[in-house]
Amino acid sequence: LMFLTNYPAMAVKDYLVIADVHVGITKALKDAGVLLPSQVEKLARQINALKRISKSKKLIILGDFKHEIPRISWQERVEIPQLLELLDFKSIVITKGNHDGNIEKIVHDKKVKIKKSFAVGDYIFTHGHRRVSTKKKTIVIGHNHPHVKFIDDIGTVYVQPCWVIGKSDSHKIVMVPAFNELCGATVVNGKDDFLGPIARHIDRKNARVYLLDGTYLGRVRNLMTKK
Repeated sequence: LMFLTNYPAMAVKDYLVIADVHVGITKALKDAGVLLPSQVEKLARQINALKRISKSKKLIILGDFKHEIPRISWQERVEIPQLLELLDFKSIVITKGNHDGNIEKIVHDKKVKIKKSFAVGDYIFTHGHRRVSTKKKTIVIGHNHPHVKFIDDIGTVYVQPCWVIGKSDSHKIVMVPAFNELCGATVVNGKDDFLGPIARHIDRKNARVYLLDGTYLGRVRNLMTKK
């Protein structure tokens, strides 16, 4: 298990692992009055750069590859095939998330497989919005977009993406930060509930929190804020 320092990505064997890409979110932002250019080329550059850094050959996307629920937007019809074409991987596995309804209709690339979960060694990868039954020791999920909140002495609030590592029954749970920084956040040391049946069963108070640069902040119980 290897977190890539300063990036919301990890490498397991010859797989690069990312979560929550939310292709098409710029349409939702546009509908809300925020205009941003297409993120496809930027995302492809970032993901391909991480392939080189991690020396990975294959890619796992932990669900919510697309953004719109429940339908497929015109933007997703255009941008998802574009992005998959630009990604330089031998094979790509998408573990289907709650935003990925009907994604099979727009993914025709033969190097892409769409699954509910996917196992590599002692790890099982899944989005996190549904239960998974497994004997694997470690369950790796997205879905939550975990962030940690800091409040300084004068009350200024900072929120940073983070990794959360906890336990649920006999499993170790790794919660992966969202790859797309434009999507929302679950504040792990605030009042937000963890999302999905896997995250909700984590021993939250004793879960460990790490910043993307590798800084270990401590356990959630020691980081709780009142806001």
